[in-house]
Amino acid sequence: MATDISILSKRRNRLLRSVMSVIQSCKQKRKNNQHKIAVASPLSVKEDLQLIANTKTSSNISPSSCTRNIAAISNKKTLTSRLSIKSLTKAIHDSGVSMSRSTSIASCIEILPNSNIQDLDRMVSQHYILRTAFGADYSASISLSEDQQGTSKTVVLDIGCGSGTWTMEMATQFPHAHFIGVDKHASFPHDIKPKNCHFKLFDISQSSVSLPFMDQSVDYIFQRDLNWDLAETTWLPLVKEFFRILKPGGWIELVEPDIETYSTSAYEDFLTNKLIDAFHHRQQDPFISKRLSSFMAVAGFRRIQSDFQSIPLGWGYQKLCNTTIASIKTDPRSLRCSEFARAAASHRLDLLRSLQPWFTREHNVSKIRYNSYINQLPDEWYNAKSYTNWHRSTAQKPYSPRPTIHITTL
Repeated sequence: MATDISILSKRRNRLLRSVMSVIQSCKQKRKNNQHKIAVASPLSVKEDLQLIANTKTSSNISPSSCTRNIAAISNKKTLTSRLSIKSLTKAIHDSGVSMSRSTSIASCIEILPNSNIQDLDRMVSQHYILRTAFGADYSASISLSEDQQGTSKTVVLDIGCGSGTWTMEMATQFPHAHFIGVDKHASFPHDIKPKNCHFKLFDISQSSVSLPFMDQSVDYIFQRDLNWDLAETTWLPLVKEFFRILKPGGWIELVEPDIETYSTSAYEDFLTNKLIDAFHHRQQDPFISKRLSSFMAVAGFRRIQSDFQSIPLGWGYQKLCNTTIASIKTDPRSLRCSEFARAAASHRLDLLRSLQPWFTREHNVSKIRYNSYINQLPDEWYNAKSYTNWHRSTAQKPYSPRPTIHITTL
């Protein structure tokens, strides 16, 4: 998978200017309130695609593979200023923030925004880091090539598509399948996209979500990194909705990270604990990544498989999908930092920067103090050999319904 990282710079300039102009245009339109989210009545996939096709003319242009060179990301300078945990703890304590679990997610500001250029850039970088870590864009055992009989096309949903990078990359790779990206923000391109790629505005974060798709109309559902937006009580109903709209034999794939880093120092442990408290405060589950397969089983899915990949933060040689953290730590090459590890550390730092508006507001900490705190973390990651885990679960909807067991009492 090292080739994925090495070719990014070659592919970067293909449509960079076009994609960035589209994103900037979307940002301006959102400011002018030109995009409204409306919950429509459920449409069949065929009707949905026809509606989109009639209202938008798509260009058959392959999307840019990355909006920035990962190597350039990883070369950012880190500040040397230090912030003691004691002073930050005192500032939070003095703010008098209540961590009661009675506050709903709807009444709180977003922990992790995803509607500005910096956050979209972070999501694009995350896509390529995870592709390298897992060795592929997807792992479900589904064929996305042209149907043997040529009578129908595979329909794929990307739930919480964000910038649409995964959707467009997959649509370019599999032109005989239909790809529909769904998100509550219009952060995705509207014109520069493959012909078989479409996007739909819809907010799935509601606890009583009902997806606007007919029963048994979708072949494959992909969802990644959505726990920042979903309440704990939303997960099971949402997975059950996935079960409803999937065709018999269809597949689901859920990918979520652990919030915490591992083998790290007390510096980030402090921030991690505050994040976990915030999730509980918002009635969210900070450990949802370890429960994905359980939701699938309860919803009725079969052939459930789960695995995870550990991603080193700024240390170790090239991380491939078939290596382990233990092997990297013991290998002499771990003294060298690979381009992948630097990119992973840079992405993690960008994630923490995106958390800054929420953290400074909730804990009454200045922006300067927070940035000073997080900019010391790369050195801590390197010294402590820190890493993050990403979990992936896949499952299949049975071809026949589960048999009903009747119990007769004598």
